[in-house]
Amino acid sequence: MTDSLLFDAVREEIAYAFENTAFFRKHMEANGLRPEDIRSLADFRRIPPTSKGHYRRGFPAGVLAKGYTLTSPNVMRFQSSGTSGERLNSAIMSYDLARRQATGFGVHRGFDGLWQPGSRPRLCRFAPPNCSDVECATGFSTMEDRILADGTLVLTVAHDLLATPEWQIVKALDEIEQYQPDLLVVDPTHFAFLTRWARRLGRKITSPRKLHMVCGYTLMTRVARRQIEEFMGPEVPIGDMIGMSELGYLGFQCHLGQRHINDREFYPEFVRDDRPVENGEMGELYVTTIDDGLIPRIRYATGDWFTPTGEACPCGSDLPVVRIEGRGTHMVRLRDGRVVTPGAVDAVVGDAPWLDLYKLEQGEDGDCTFRYLPNDTARPGDEAALEARLAETLAPNRVRLESVGYVSCERSGKFQSCVSHLSAEGAR
Repeated sequence: MTDSLLFDAVREEIAYAFENTAFFRKHMEANGLRPEDIRSLADFRRIPPTSKGHYRRGFPAGVLAKGYTLTSPNVMRFQSSGTSGERLNSAIMSYDLARRQATGFGVHRGFDGLWQPGSRPRLCRFAPPNCSDVECATGFSTMEDRILADGTLVLTVAHDLLATPEWQIVKALDEIEQYQPDLLVVDPTHFAFLTRWARRLGRKITSPRKLHMVCGYTLMTRVARRQIEEFMGPEVPIGDMIGMSELGYLGFQCHLGQRHINDREFYPEFVRDDRPVENGEMGELYVTTIDDGLIPRIRYATGDWFTPTGEACPCGSDLPVVRIEGRGTHMVRLRDGRVVTPGAVDAVVGDAPWLDLYKLEQGEDGDCTFRYLPNDTARPGDEAALEARLAETLAPNRVRLESVGYVSCERSGKFQSCVSHLSAEGAR
């Protein structure tokens, strides 16, 4: 789709949302705008961004388009994990979700054979319990109780990942073996934890079908990816998904390792200080849906930050390439006014073969604590070398390293590798 055709589609989405959703009509009218006022990109940017709060308060009647209810055919309901606070109820058309997923998978050659004519892939999910609409945290539900309407089997895992008991881990491994999936949809930190346990128990994670893996829910750290790739082997294609529960697949990782943003089903903007950023500059992702008949979103501020590179990718896809920076509420704020993103912290840590898990936490005083779980390959000098790199990156703020045996998950059940109480407090 050319830029001109894409913007025409954006204008159609604005007109549709204005005529069919009570919230967006009020949003436009409160700012003295009507669809016919949006003739150019400059006009488009006059529309103030929308947010999760708008859709949380308006759900369902204020944000569902006229003629739809939550029980309409093909409507799928979702609930977010609550990463940024209160959980968000939402809905999406099943065919929109499938179309966005197909566009994402299209950048990775390893996923070319996943959907064959007449076939339906078998999916297993291993992710924080809040990311599912079934009871999977206690481990006492049956396998049949945790099979969703689309056939996805949700595996059990404790709400606090590292507190998951061995019997529950064995249950998850047994169910993967029994279900024989084509596709594992996982939180990478959670799945790396599962591979560590599987290795300890002498178990493998395999299927008689060709296995594929989609990672999402949280930032895929280099530490987690190293563990997953080493355990699963090169024959299992692994793709990192850029996504949100309310929107589905916003992008995907290609077979060459680059992250691509879906600009076919969405109109993406990268915004900082109320202006579009240049290539190579970090900005928050705003999303406008294209042809979303159920819950159209206009300039939806995702809270996730990326750096568009402006580079062409040798994989052959023309979807824009981005570098993941992480959530704005997780950025480390330095005393000299700079910020260090979770993505930048992860680049400093690297794949770190001597540790299994880490979390950098910035306290309200601005200082940081880096807690990590070492493994039996750790050698004298590993911690000192990492401490030096982190100290340089986070200066003038102080950082302290702690070798620990346990690190807690967030309230949402997700395990975030980088959190900042300063950024989180400032967002409230």
